[in-house]
Amino acid sequence: MTPENIRQALIQAHGAARLRLSSGVPSLVPVLKVLREAGELSLAEARAQATRLAGAGLVGTLVEMRILAVRLQARAVTVTVEPAEE
Repeated sequence: MTPENIRQALIQAHGAARLRLSSGVPSLVPVLKVLREAGELSLAEARAQATRLAGAGLVGTLVEMRILAVRLQARAVTVTVEPAEE
């Protein structure tokens, strides 16, 4: 994970990116697995992030969101990464 001060500097310099699940994801199980592996999250924390991912999306640096996107796509989960509106 990126240290918060570096993360904020990257977002300030380059803007934030938003990662969202594409519609029609049949199961959140692969999403939960990826989020738990990527962020070392508890099941409850992963569920909360999966809910955000399915709704408004997760916001972070472009690199963070692309890494999660690649991991999700490797588990056949379709996602989009786009600039986050500020």
